[in-house]
Amino acid sequence: MYTNAVAPIRIARRLLPLLNDGGTLAFVSSQKGSVAENVSGGIELYRASKAALNSLTRSFVSTDIRDRPIAVLTMHPGWVRTDMGGPKAPLSVAESVAGIADVIEAGQAPGHRFIDYQGAELAW
Repeated sequence: MYTNAVAPIRIARRLLPLLNDGGTLAFVSSQKGSVAENVSGGIELYRASKAALNSLTRSFVSTDIRDRPIAVLTMHPGWVRTDMGGPKAPLSVAESVAGIADVIEAGQAPGHRFIDYQGAELAW
């Protein structure tokens, strides 16, 4: 919970003074953190930690960002071939990272969005 939810918000608060208006702040979450899309269950603690991050990012935007023109992205990196994702995952780490970088570099409108590594909107 600390690694997936609390620490990212603490780090963001430290970095926020360095972020220019019009900039983008991105958090790595997971589609597994979507309450709306949790129809299969499983990995409850991981899901809970990412749902907590999603909730904390919403609060962060409401309090810390409030009137600043900054884009805040809570991002799902896709199903990636890692120790956690396993060998059947369709994305390599390089593909996921490239997608995330492309979405961020494309520039985003101010506000908060829950999206995947290709910029597709996800249900909270």
